[in-house]
Amino acid sequence: MIDKGRQFMKSDWPMGAMEGTDQIKGIPMPPFENAWEEDALITLPDPKTANLKKRDIVQVFEERITRRKLGAGPMSMSDLSFLLWASAGMREIVAGRIFRTVPSAGSRHPFESIFYADKIYGLKPGLYRYIAQRNAVTPVSFKDGLKEELSKCMKNQWFGCAVAIFWVFNAYRCEWRYTHHSHKVSTIDVGHIGQNAYLAAEALGIGCCTIGAYLQEIDKLLGVDGDNEFCVYIGVFGPYEGDGGAGPGWSATIPAK
Repeated sequence: MIDKGRQFMKSDWPMGAMEGTDQIKGIPMPPFENAWEEDALITLPDPKTANLKKRDIVQVFEERITRRKLGAGPMSMSDLSFLLWASAGMREIVAGRIFRTVPSAGSRHPFESIFYADKIYGLKPGLYRYIAQRNAVTPVSFKDGLKEELSKCMKNQWFGCAVAIFWVFNAYRCEWRYTHHSHKVSTIDVGHIGQNAYLAAEALGIGCCTIGAYLQEIDKLLGVDGDNEFCVYIGVFGPYEGDGGAGPGWSATIPAK
């Protein structure tokens, strides 16, 4: 298993042009964002009007740290808007290519941002999806007990957060161009997303902890098929007191069956 993991990290690109991709075959490019219903959209505030506590980029870099005590209160819709925009926002569409606030191999941007809003002023607690093209959100689920089920799949790493974001990989969106090379470059892509989310949280003055240890059964709770779409990375965010439990020293616990 270790050797398999190491091989995955290595480059496997062909010497010449890639052949046999659906892009080369002339198959239409898949949408760069999943469809939504306009009538269901909840528009977010302009992210550029957010009340940033830190605007100096050097200070943000120096003070960015993981925080795990995030139960100091709710977040505003403005803070949520900035966090989603900074980690997945759309800048422009040029010649059928989308440019976002984060880099992505071949401008494929294969990740959807699904989030559980637990303590957000103006949003009913529940599961939503971010629509970058509209800087808006659309409801996904208000199922009773969903927060508790999500927390179990996160190995109880909820940390009292105001919002948990689940970055869901849409495999074919990248495979259309890069076939089996898609999966390595996409794991790099989601790292870009996580880093932007960390920096955005630090600028807002809220805590952030990103999570790679979770149970894949979480896909069912998120309403994705677990095949073409599945969760790859998670971030929890919220106001904190003191240092917010900054730094290392925590280990995930496996929930009881």
